[in-house]
Amino acid sequence: IVALVFVIAWKFLSSALGWNDPQYKTAAIEEGPLQVTISASGTLNPVKSVQVGTQVSGMLQEIYVDFNDVVKKGQIIARIDAREWQARFEQAEANYILANRNHENNKKLIEKNFVSPAAFDQTLSAYKSAKAALAMAKKALDDTVIRAPVDGVVVKRSVERGQTVAASLQAPELFIIAQDLTDMQVETAIDESDVGRITEGMTASFTVDAFPGRVFQSKVKQVRKAPVNIQNVVTYTVLLTAENPDLKLLPGMTANAAIITEQKEKVLRISNAALRFKMPEFSDNQKDKALASKETPSSGASGSRKEGRPPGAKEGGKPYSGAPRPMVRKVWVLEEAGLKNKPVQKTIRVGLSDGAATEILPDQEGNYGLKAGDLVIVGSSGKAGGSSSMPKATGPRLF
Repeated sequence: IVALVFVIAWKFLSSALGWNDPQYKTAAIEEGPLQVTISASGTLNPVKSVQVGTQVSGMLQEIYVDFNDVVKKGQIIARIDAREWQARFEQAEANYILANRNHENNKKLIEKNFVSPAAFDQTLSAYKSAKAALAMAKKALDDTVIRAPVDGVVVKRSVERGQTVAASLQAPELFIIAQDLTDMQVETAIDESDVGRITEGMTASFTVDAFPGRVFQSKVKQVRKAPVNIQNVVTYTVLLTAENPDLKLLPGMTANAAIITEQKEKVLRISNAALRFKMPEFSDNQKDKALASKETPSSGASGSRKEGRPPGAKEGGKPYSGAPRPMVRKVWVLEEAGLKNKPVQKTIRVGLSDGAATEILPDQEGNYGLKAGDLVIVGSSGKAGGSSSMPKATGPRLF
């Protein structure tokens, strides 16, 4: 009899005081700002950079600039061995002098009708051809002197003194000159599923590995409409501004960018773990109590059905306008009830999410269902069902 009384008392006290109930992990509802961002990686590049090449072939005789040298427009930065091109120029000049004399002589002779018009036309054609060949030879000789096309800084030098460069269909790259390193840009690759939410002028920020504790502010400068297809993955190039007054940022650095697509200054925020939480299995007595304390949705049963109405359905005789509808989610809240806290299930409307927290929206009557400071359940551990964060294995293990 004593043992039976002890067992009954133990079960009663355990049920009343919640000794056998699972232990819940909770997170408080907070009030504060919420930002929705798109993350991407990109490369820092100068806004304007010029590739300096050569239109003539030959051996580089002299190189006058090196990496990081500041150059001015028109400054000589390299020379190509000009002996071959000088000889071609002299040959073209000699042909021009001969053609010019023949043409001048025929001009005098045709006035006296000593030569035919056909002979005069031949000397005229030879004269013009020799003149054009001389101009081309002069240009090729001038191209052996390589000058800086713009003011800027030499960020790349691809050749060495004594190296032979060959200009064929495409001019070889000798130098790259960045016009202004204080004004740079970040070239990011945005997935096609996210590019529709990005517009020019949006606020953004980025970090670089060289300065891990510093955040650089930026804005969306351009959304290029040219798709980039790499292994059937379509991305679009989005340019971000990058001011560099102290010249800390260098070309080629990898930037981790975050573009703010939506932002609210003051909202009720709930942890996303609370939205994913599922109540573990209870004993029959605990399950009945949880179901008995379960609250109805803040917008009513009919309002819950309205929230689940698909787009295009009619509401109150009016067609749906097409605006995005809030999602209805159910969460578990830990409330005080006598000697112990009990879980209560509530229905809320959620909006924006930044990946860690989600906005709570009011219903049609302006009720949020939760308030700042309420404790929502994000996990549980104990005798009743164990930890809810680890799903039970339902199939054979695969090795």
